[in-house]
Amino acid sequence: MRAFLFPGQGAQRLGMGEASFAAFPDLTRQADAILGYDIALLCRDGPLETLGQTQFTQPALYVVNALNHLRHVEDTGERPDFLLGHSVSEYVALFAAGVLDFATGLSLVARRGALMAEARGGGMAAVIGLEAEAIEDLIRREGLADIHPANFNTPRQVVVSGRRDAIVAAEGMFLAAGASHYVVLPVSGAFHTPFMAEAQRQFMVDIAAATFAPQRVPVISNVTARPHVDADIRARMVEQITAPVRWSESLRYLLAKGVAFADTVEIGPEGPPVVRPMFRRTESEAGSLNAAELARDIPAALVLPKIVPTVPPILEPRAGYGCADHVAEPTSVAPRTAPGAGDGTAGPDLVANGSGRISIETLGSRAFCDAFGLRYPYASGAMYQGIASTDLVVRMAGAGLLSFFGAAGLPTAKIQAAIRRIRGSIPSGATFGVNFIAHVNRPHLEDELTDVLIEEGVGLIEASAFMQITPALVWYRARGLRRDGGTIRAGNRIIAKVSRPDVAAQFLDKAPAVLVERLLQAGSISVEEADLLGRVPMADAITVESDSGGHTDQGMPFALIPPILKLRDAAERRFADFGPLFVGAGGGIGTPEAAAAVLVLGADFLVTGSINQCTIEAGTSDAVKDLLEGIDVHDTAYAPSGEMFELGSKVQVLKKGLFFPARAERLVALYRQHDGLDAIEPKVRRQIEERYFGRSLDDVFADVAATYPASEIERAGRLPKHRMALVFRRYFKDSSAWALAGDLGHKVDFQVHCGPAQGAFNQWVAGTALASWRARHVDGIALALLGETADLLNRRFAAMAG
Repeated sequence: MRAFLFPGQGAQRLGMGEASFAAFPDLTRQADAILGYDIALLCRDGPLETLGQTQFTQPALYVVNALNHLRHVEDTGERPDFLLGHSVSEYVALFAAGVLDFATGLSLVARRGALMAEARGGGMAAVIGLEAEAIEDLIRREGLADIHPANFNTPRQVVVSGRRDAIVAAEGMFLAAGASHYVVLPVSGAFHTPFMAEAQRQFMVDIAAATFAPQRVPVISNVTARPHVDADIRARMVEQITAPVRWSESLRYLLAKGVAFADTVEIGPEGPPVVRPMFRRTESEAGSLNAAELARDIPAALVLPKIVPTVPPILEPRAGYGCADHVAEPTSVAPRTAPGAGDGTAGPDLVANGSGRISIETLGSRAFCDAFGLRYPYASGAMYQGIASTDLVVRMAGAGLLSFFGAAGLPTAKIQAAIRRIRGSIPSGATFGVNFIAHVNRPHLEDELTDVLIEEGVGLIEASAFMQITPALVWYRARGLRRDGGTIRAGNRIIAKVSRPDVAAQFLDKAPAVLVERLLQAGSISVEEADLLGRVPMADAITVESDSGGHTDQGMPFALIPPILKLRDAAERRFADFGPLFVGAGGGIGTPEAAAAVLVLGADFLVTGSINQCTIEAGTSDAVKDLLEGIDVHDTAYAPSGEMFELGSKVQVLKKGLFFPARAERLVALYRQHDGLDAIEPKVRRQIEERYFGRSLDDVFADVAATYPASEIERAGRLPKHRMALVFRRYFKDSSAWALAGDLGHKVDFQVHCGPAQGAFNQWVAGTALASWRARHVDGIALALLGETADLLNRRFAAMAG
């Protein structure tokens, strides 16, 4: 017995189906005519963000899976005894069984995808480690009326679906019940639940026009987990929109019919298998259906109303989704207009469905979301030493939001492990980035990180603390540059965090010629890459960082954003063949009022920092989170930077209840007043040893000598002031480590990077469910902030309009 398995949404990848498109040119042209865009070009070149949108994903998977099936049969001559497709790919199985012809199947899938893409307010989450019965019992016991099981993928991997806020809020209950993971997926609809009833109703009209032939090979229904009955196929495919996908039970049915793992063939996009491993897992965890299970009653099929279709079920290209603009014929960037003039950036013309009201979906720039594969124009910035943790990044990616792993201060091995964990935990195609911090005195660390980023295929970084472009940044940018017709595309994208227009100008210009020549001579880049570097800006987007936690120039957004927007506009004109460039705003954003202000200024996206440190997912101690939960806007201060205190560099830190700011200032003052440790007054030295370090300064230096390069220690032996700098810098390092670990014996010395946005946020959420950090999830904060920002803008514009 042999079964063909077809994977569904989530299996898509760039480059899929290339050989099959070439092998079946007539069917490919037929698909183009039905869809209104070049399907082969979309699958080959993307962009991946477009390919990942439901209205494009579903028809693309149908075409690729169907053509790959035809090619497989031609190449091998194999014929299946059963056919099974996951969700949308059930239509591929029906095509393979002769029930639907290619064009009819594609037309139905395209319409289905378009209807599902219109769903709003819903969400889905993968629950791993709980069996279906336990999940259904939990939903029943807790009265979770807005949550339904949607995909029974394996006995211990179930996707639940429902109202988005209910899905997000239910995480704790599922984890408490024994789930090992609960991953919110980046979708906007409550697919395969009763919430899709309106889409189901509309789909009835389209399916009424389709012709269904008898099966030539049995197709297992997703709704019943049994072979389709010919007379009921049309009704079952309508039911499928609101009914759960019984994939695990379908696999167990095949096992009961004598299909073994070796007898299964997965036919889908080229690459690692997606659904075939589910067969093996289901076999090991549950085995085949027993006699009683095989004999269970199958509910009668839905009785469809008599519908006379008025239009054929052919998908027309939808305005705003970039069928031609993003896929078939890339064009140069159109000139921007002032905010509020319908330019797609910010202002009162950003309305949803012509309603005249701003919504969460219309904040900021939709072009930014499309370019980076996001649902909303919102990012959480990187917080050093993994405070922007893997859990935080996974949580944000699962909600369709951008975040950057806090790589600064971590060894490359830990960064590499974190990247792999993130990639293995987020939904396929979800976007994430890694922080890339400048190392003025240790450029080899930039080179090491670039090696890791390129090796791991990380296509997005947040470049921070750079005052000028460095060779490592140019090297990273060069890799992945390619021509796409008349357009140049970047495989490695950079969002540069800057607080000065002159630094922004460097990132909005081409790579410095001297660095390009140096890399070319060293063989680090090719001649073609060197040429392309002269035709693109160094960054895809700029985050304007105003007064913030950590390193800050204490800038004001109202002074910084307008000139950087002008620099961006000029850069878009210079690099017309590259694509749109974006400007976001970060620093001080902890309330809807702050978010609304920078959006009205013209920001394409928001970046939050401090407020994400006081969440469940943040990689710092509970002790730090307890402190942050209780602060107000005046509870921060500026302290010397441990990395560059000799130069007078400052960081903004928490001061309420802590001695760190004052002690850091005193160490810097002693450094400036003395030529070495031996010159410090003995009484003062004892105070420093006892109160700051809890040990002698000689012991501190011994620890430093064991970790620093020999050249640094040799220099410290010759220069007493350098020895003093190394010892004092250790306090800054220890103060961060104590805070991260929650070492209460050193609580007064905690160094906690934080801006006043945290205090403002605390005041905003006082008296609400978010008052305690133990109820704050990073994605929940983001959605609450975006939702209230939209409401605030509607109120303000309405008031101004009288």
